[in-house]
Amino acid sequence: MGVPDKRRIEIKKLLLENSSVSVSNLSRVLNVSELTIRRDLARLKNEGFLERVYGGAITSKIKAEFSPVFLEDLKQFKKEKQMIAREAAKRILNGNAIILESGTSCLELVYHLENIRDIFVYTASVPIAYELWKIALNRQDIEVNICGGKIEIKSNTLIGSNAVNFFKDIHADIAFIGAIAISLKSGITTNNILDAEVTRAIVANSRKIILLADSSKFGKNSHISIIGLKSINEIITDKGISGEIEEGIRKLGVKLTIV
Repeated sequence: MGVPDKRRIEIKKLLLENSSVSVSNLSRVLNVSELTIRRDLARLKNEGFLERVYGGAITSKIKAEFSPVFLEDLKQFKKEKQMIAREAAKRILNGNAIILESGTSCLELVYHLENIRDIFVYTASVPIAYELWKIALNRQDIEVNICGGKIEIKSNTLIGSNAVNFFKDIHADIAFIGAIAISLKSGITTNNILDAEVTRAIVANSRKIILLADSSKFGKNSHISIIGLKSINEIITDKGISGEIEEGIRKLGVKLTIV
């Protein structure tokens, strides 16, 4: 076994023990350059052992702790969600207060905050808060806040009066929201009234609302209305969206960004 292999084994051990590692600390502990550590982390990422975050890495095993429904949604339209998140990150300025409501598209945005400084993040999602916490271990310029409430098991989201009251007091610069069903006529709909109430509170008190949704969410309806599309400042989606829906959104006067 060569020296690089032994070093990567040591990195794995440290990651399993601590759940997160920083490039600077690994460089010091293993007595190699930060460039060498970055190469090691890139290789371990390709092996599926870890995920890169700003300044280091976190273990990929934490995603196995999410609900099966949420995990399945994570796998769907992965590349599209990454492109949507990358575009969404361009809207965030240094010093902004943002809300990452819930869902896998908003979760993907967590991994694109590395170049944004001094941000305050609020969420109703347990996975999003957990991922942000891991990143915050290696950053001192990000504040992570999660609301209280009852955990909705399938979506890993906090709902109920505590969550609603929390977001009534948060006046974010930008709220990024997700959706399970979007249509031109009904807007954003859901199957959980308590989830709808949380989203409405977020929308009512934020300066700008941006919907992050892959194209599979459009042309669908659920039985509980959340908000109409006109309440949204911008929709970011992928090229799979139909021409009819694209035209309909633009006619409503809502900014539509397709990546």
